[in-house]
Amino acid sequence: MTLSILAGLFLLFLVAIIFYGYGFVLKSSRRPGTENMEQCSLCRNSFNKRALVEREIGDYKLMYFCKSCITSLHDAAARIH
Repeated sequence: MTLSILAGLFLLFLVAIIFYGYGFVLKSSRRPGTENMEQCSLCRNSFNKRALVEREIGDYKLMYFCKSCITSLHDAAARIH
């Protein structure tokens, strides 16, 4: 009887730790002011979404490109042709 009570308390303790950790992860991932921020897919610098060109690859993958990466790609392509 005592063993089953201890096992139940241990399970409740584990569930409480899991919920606390999940809440902590959710709170830490949301930083104020970063809702409209994305990283450029090439240089990995963070920009506001309005400053990036967004392209959909396939059915689900979105890629973002900044102005300087687009310009450098254009210049590299112009040198080839």
